[in-house]
Amino acid sequence: MALLASVCHTFDLRTEFSSAIVGKMPPLPTPPKLMEQFENGLIDREELHAMMAVHARSLIEEIEVELKHPVESRVEQWRNRHHAARLSARHGEYLVREVFQALSEIEDFFPASFLWNAAHLHVPLHCFIRMQRAPLLRVKKMSSTHASVTLEVEYTKHANDVRHREKFHLKRNRRWLLEVVSRSNQDSIG
Repeated sequence: MALLASVCHTFDLRTEFSSAIVGKMPPLPTPPKLMEQFENGLIDREELHAMMAVHARSLIEEIEVELKHPVESRVEQWRNRHHAARLSARHGEYLVREVFQALSEIEDFFPASFLWNAAHLHVPLHCFIRMQRAPLLRVKKMSSTHASVTLEVEYTKHANDVRHREKFHLKRNRRWLLEVVSRSNQDSIG
């Protein structure tokens, strides 16, 4: 364990990921939003392909960084798996995915770019949680009833960014899908 801690200490995974991905990632709409824009005639096929290529490139760069630093990536994956398992045990995987999907539909919510495919069951739940790697995305608190969910999320936009903490209240609409009904920006943590 001491060896692992020293390896992780000598290389700050958050800085590497931030500089490789987030520093180059433009604020693009999520792929489902891009498809919607294309179907509505707001963008043409070439623009759609160009913006989807930017999304694909950011994923490829993240994979390259993980391959370059396998020990640090594995430790981060363990953290993310542990947090995802705790959320699933308390609230059920389906509800957690449904909440992430509802959050991905918020226009000005930065982590939406990581959550847009949360409803896809073939993508492991831990892939949406980022405990140490920038940009962070952590679910700090979550409580749920049959018809509503309240959660507190902490996130950053890049490695040197302050942590933003927001509280969301989601309710089921008449089609029984979760949607965000209130959102409050609690604070920024330096």
